[in-house]
Amino acid sequence: MTIKNRLIISFASMLIIVVFIAVVLSMRGKILRYYLMQSAQSYSLMAGIREIQYYLDKSVSACDFYFVLGEESEESRFYEFSQMLKEKNDSYLAQLKNYKISKNEYNEYVEIANLCDTLVAKYKNIIAIYASGKKGKAISAVDEDIIPYLNKTRKNIKDIYEEKASDFKVAEKRSLEIEQINFLISSGLSVMAVVLAIILSIMLFRSISSPLSRLREGAERIGNGDFSYEVKLSGNDELTLLAKVFNKMAQNLKKSETQIIQMDRMASLGRLAGGIAHELNNPLTGVLGQSQRILEKLSPTDPLRDTIEKIARAAERCRKITKDLLDFSRQKDYHFEQVSITEVIDTCLGISSSDLTASKINIVKNYGKNMPKVAISTPHIQQVFLNIITNAIQAMPHGGVLTVTTSRDAMVLPTYVNVTFVDMGTGITKENLTKIFTPFFTTKDPGKGTGLGLAISFGIVQRHKGKILISSEGERKGATFTIKLPTGG
Repeated sequence: MTIKNRLIISFASMLIIVVFIAVVLSMRGKILRYYLMQSAQSYSLMAGIREIQYYLDKSVSACDFYFVLGEESEESRFYEFSQMLKEKNDSYLAQLKNYKISKNEYNEYVEIANLCDTLVAKYKNIIAIYASGKKGKAISAVDEDIIPYLNKTRKNIKDIYEEKASDFKVAEKRSLEIEQINFLISSGLSVMAVVLAIILSIMLFRSISSPLSRLREGAERIGNGDFSYEVKLSGNDELTLLAKVFNKMAQNLKKSETQIIQMDRMASLGRLAGGIAHELNNPLTGVLGQSQRILEKLSPTDPLRDTIEKIARAAERCRKITKDLLDFSRQKDYHFEQVSITEVIDTCLGISSSDLTASKINIVKNYGKNMPKVAISTPHIQQVFLNIITNAIQAMPHGGVLTVTTSRDAMVLPTYVNVTFVDMGTGITKENLTKIFTPFFTTKDPGKGTGLGLAISFGIVQRHKGKILISSEGERKGATFTIKLPTGG
């Protein structure tokens, strides 16, 4: 059985247990929530009816004091409490609509509210009689007309309060019982799940630990350079397949070791080529100088002039190749300083202005605002920009537009300043995009390029810990070069 199937069976078993526990606890929790809601509802109704009784008693007390003392402040207190009683009844009836109670029970609360309204109205009528000077009639009316309503109202409030208090105690007791049962059930199921998890873990550990130990031993042997070591495992599980891949990786590492040695030899050869180019540069300068002197002495009609011009052109091309080789192999003379990247771009565009004008190429600048300075070696970055501008000029022989954009990547760390050159030139095929930075690769006609310009630019940008990217939709669809330089901030 594969490890995958073992894990599936183990996790499926655990999932079944977890689902079973969740279903049981959910059902028990639903019952518990029901009684908790009943308890909370009963308590809320108790508190509400108690507040109604409080404001009713306050209203009656204020009115009684008014009849006894005759002070207007007590009359004001009566009207204040009676208004609060009215508001409490209205809010209480509105609150009842959110509770699950029977229609008869709701009508009982409505009756209490009506009795309270009737009592307040009768008290107001008696206060008017009392204020007119008929004190004896007013007091007699209280005993005959108000006391029966007041007793009935208080009795109804007491009955409802006692009923809800009883409901609250029953719901609270039932909630505690269910909570204890739920605790016992959840504890038992949890213990069962833990035991099952331990059993499954032991089984999986035994089936995986031994192969992993062999793989670890193989990793240590290969890490120490023993690429001939082979991890031997039998079976059809994933670890056996991993061992096979591991053995294949060791074989590839052995091949890579040979390739690295070969690459080191090629690097040494590159350094040798740079030295040879340096040695050739001086004699080529002499050949070119002597050719120029001879041309100055020959008349325009001299038959040797054409031959000497060919020698001069060949020497000039050889000198350019040796210069590019020297630039490519040279890794020094870098002096970093904080500069404005837009100023460097403008300088390069100024240097190339005559070629841009002659090629009928318009420059569009989209410089970002508040661009941070970057720490660069200005001559080297100028060389990168000039290489890209020169390529754009050569890619647009019939004119066009070169758009230069600067922006800042503020959402990544480290932050970068981006410089983008977009031309409308001949474009680059998909096949050539992967080769564009390869030394000596060029798409230009023979004799018009060495294929080192972009390779040198790539090395310069890497030395700045930046990135240089290129994209193109294909031939005759232009190209986009993006240079990303870290701000250091």
